[in-house]
Amino acid sequence: MGESPFLRDLVIVLAASLPILFVFQKLRVPAIVAFLFTGILIGPHALGLVGDPDQVRRIAELGVVLILFYVGLGFSLPRLTELGRTAVVSGILQMTLAVLVTTGVLLFLGQDLRPAIFGGLLVAGSSTAVVLPVLSARDELDAPFARQFLGTSLFQDLGVIPLILLLPALAGGTRAGEGPSLLAVLGRVGLAVASVTLLVVVARFVVPPLLDRLVRVAGRETFTAGVVVVILGMVAIAVEAGVSAAMGAFAAGIVVAESESMADVSATFVPFRDILSSLFFVSIGMLLDPGFVLSRPALVLGTVAAVVLLKVVTAYPALRAARAVPRVAIRAAFSLATVGEFSFVLALAGIGYGLLGERPQQLFVAVSVLTMLSAPLLVAAGARLVGFLPDYLEGAGEAPSASVLRSGHVVVVGYGLNGSNVARVLGEIGIPYVVVDAEADRVLRARAAGVEALLADATSPAALEIAGIARARAIVITVPDPAASRKIVRLARSRNPMAKTIVRTRYIREVDELRRSGADEVIPEEFETSIEIVARLLRSFHVPGNLVAAQIRILRDAAYRKLRDPLARPEAGRRLSALMAAGTSELVLILPEMAAVGQTLGQLHLEVDHVAVPALLRDGAPLAPPPLDVPIEEGDTLLLVGAHEDLVRATKRLEGTAPEE
Repeated sequence: MGESPFLRDLVIVLAASLPILFVFQKLRVPAIVAFLFTGILIGPHALGLVGDPDQVRRIAELGVVLILFYVGLGFSLPRLTELGRTAVVSGILQMTLAVLVTTGVLLFLGQDLRPAIFGGLLVAGSSTAVVLPVLSARDELDAPFARQFLGTSLFQDLGVIPLILLLPALAGGTRAGEGPSLLAVLGRVGLAVASVTLLVVVARFVVPPLLDRLVRVAGRETFTAGVVVVILGMVAIAVEAGVSAAMGAFAAGIVVAESESMADVSATFVPFRDILSSLFFVSIGMLLDPGFVLSRPALVLGTVAAVVLLKVVTAYPALRAARAVPRVAIRAAFSLATVGEFSFVLALAGIGYGLLGERPQQLFVAVSVLTMLSAPLLVAAGARLVGFLPDYLEGAGEAPSASVLRSGHVVVVGYGLNGSNVARVLGEIGIPYVVVDAEADRVLRARAAGVEALLADATSPAALEIAGIARARAIVITVPDPAASRKIVRLARSRNPMAKTIVRTRYIREVDELRRSGADEVIPEEFETSIEIVARLLRSFHVPGNLVAAQIRILRDAAYRKLRDPLARPEAGRRLSALMAAGTSELVLILPEMAAVGQTLGQLHLEVDHVAVPALLRDGAPLAPPPLDVPIEEGDTLLLVGAHEDLVRATKRLEGTAPEE
């Protein structure tokens, strides 16, 4: 029987990945790091379980293709708009500064120009996939610094696309002894980009309608086959145009993203992407020689420290230039200090062009793995550092106006969905208010809507002073950052104990701590959502408003009493089922389009539905009982009494939507 070394190596890779992934998940280490560690362990430089790493690497290149296909699925102008101007500015500046500083350092150390520039490109990217789980575990995904990090990091991920296209121009004639001029290489790259752009433009008008029709008339198997044909076809055309297969997959993703069936496409290929991308990271791990790290620990650890410092130092001014306030910029800069997973994609392409030698390759993989492992420590370090910032550095993003002396107003912290709704209602009622937000895009949006907004970090005493907290009647805190909310509550309480303090939080478990910090009212979203669901459900059954209010009060009392005393027993439901079975009442406002207009109660025969009308309200005056021969007018309000099912039928009779008997 013939041997199949590739299948044997593939089985070894997948079998070795499972226990390592399980252990790393228990340790809360990102999956990417687990796959890199698997490659190091079973690679030719350690246990040597894989006989031909090049074969695995070639299959892993399919993982790169699918990774970029999914990047293309998420690439859209609306998404770029969501990232905001600040993310684009900070992304461009951060990558530019990181490349320039790294290149300068490598040139000073004696590196040639082109490999030095390539080293800067590898360092510039940051890891989204590793840092996001860390932020999620800390419950900080919606914090201002996390939004700045995510916008900048996603922009970096998209920036890999043009960088891969420009690698031939950077490599020049370093591969296979070829020496085309830089101008010739750039010309070929420009022609390839133009070809792919034309392909995308044409395909966007043809492929999405075709896929949508296919998913309606054909089975799932046929639909999947059609998507595979589209992807492979665009990859083949891109390769013929002189672009890599990965770029063709990226173009296919952009096209398929325009289809209404994008969710089906994404769900279909997720297992393949996960398996092949894991092979990609395992193959990258196989490149690392543990002996290199063990023999040069000072070099590796020193480079890790230098890379982290370089990335923080270059990210901070980029974020500040994008109008992030100091506290937000520092925390986001530390979150951006890891080396990104897309840097491996760039490194793999660079190895093929001869831009990454053996020793730099070993150092790059070692530094990348160690920075990813240190992601939780870096995020925590940023959080600890901002606690030591002086007020003048940590505070507002703009100077206060000496002519502004706010008094008797409301301070609204955060201009997201909740904050903007609060501001709108306060404006309509005529209550003065000021908005404080640490994100420049939100402040610009607020000012465009005519809202008085300050670009400032509300966790700073200076920012709250500018907002006039000492003379405010109330402060409403809507930011989804529990730690920041607690600090803002304590600062507000210390400077104005009489101000009403209302805090929005996500989870009920945070209520008690916020109240201990000094909050008067804490509104947990997860619990209030359940309250609204119950209220709407009861109203749909025509339960009287006083009973709905009573049930909501019982639920709130029981929930918060349970929070204070876990052994407390819930209050009884006040015999809601018995009250509902006994019948109820309903108020019906007569609208112009209703069939009841102009008819009398005697003509409507509501008694057929077992519904009584004990009162009619007209022009503010009640008629009790209403005469049966008085025509019903637009604007009248009828009080209906009866069982729930009978009230539904009677209401439909008044509206004219009841079926004829």
